[in-house]
Amino acid sequence: MATSNFNLEQFKSLVFNNGLARTNRFEVVIPPPPGLLSKYSKPGDISLLLEQSSFPLLNIATKGYKIFGPTYQRPITSEYGGEGIAMTFHVDSTMVVKRFFEDWMHLIVNPFDFTVGYQEDYITSIFVSQLDEQNNVTHEIEILEAFPRNMNIMEINNASSNQTHRLAILFAYRYWKDVVQKQPEILPKSITTPQLPSLDVRPPPQYKQWYWSEGSLSTQPGSSLPPAA
Repeated sequence: MATSNFNLEQFKSLVFNNGLARTNRFEVVIPPPPGLLSKYSKPGDISLLLEQSSFPLLNIATKGYKIFGPTYQRPITSEYGGEGIAMTFHVDSTMVVKRFFEDWMHLIVNPFDFTVGYQEDYITSIFVSQLDEQNNVTHEIEILEAFPRNMNIMEINNASSNQTHRLAILFAYRYWKDVVQKQPEILPKSITTPQLPSLDVRPPPQYKQWYWSEGSLSTQPGSSLPPAA
């Protein structure tokens, strides 16, 4: 009879020696985009007010191919959840965090003429890190080309005397990557660095000039054209 591979003592030893990643041990750094650097010079203040975030998803999109029998699932591309990652922030008494995201979103779409700004002015990279009990970074990702796409409402209520504001922001981005990850060299060199076609620099061929002379062709100049028939 087959036996289970699970060993309680090995599991206890693994957890005791390596520990488990805790959901409340994290750090998120949100540098201001280039268009706001002159106005917000302390990006750490915004990051300190972050209450909740998440590590983004990674999905392999597939397409079914049926040749014979059960369908084959073939990968066609990868998706990084760029439609949105939600983050929740504590709101300070002077509403700096709220104005920061308002200014950022107004940089994306002008609130007066509703024109869209240049991408290089409003995108940034967001860094999400997992920490251990000694605040050492054990895992870190970079979310590239990120910008806020949605700001939720902030409810005000006279009956909520002991509650503080929370601001929920939904970020759009293109993709994410591990900070220490390097691109693997798995493609042939001819694909990653294609060779340009070489140019033919040889001199053009020399063609002889033929002349009509005394009823026959010759390379020496003579009479111009044969007599008309």
